Amino acid sequence: MEPISSKLRSDEKSTFIATCDSIGTTPSNAIRMFVSAFNRRGGFPFDPSNPYGFSNETLQAMSDAAEGRNLIGPFVSTDEMWDAILGDDNE
Repeated sequence: MEPISSKLRSDEKSTFIATCDSIGTTPSNAIRMFVSAFNRRGGFPFDPSNPYGFSNETLQAMSDAAEGRNLIGPFVSTDEMWDAILGDDNE
């Protein structure tokens, strides 16, 4: 076995250790699992630009919201919001 080291912020390290503990593994084992998955895939075993695995539809909606596209409102009431979303004859 060969050692590998990395520098982390104190809060990152604490969260990593706590998360490993909560799922029943060790930090060393988690790193070995990541390296194994990385090597099998020939790169990241997840999309680093989308680490939470959002669907393309969700990513597009998030982009639209961030850029102010396809948004309606603001609304004075929830009734006004639902009327805009569903149409006036949603009763």
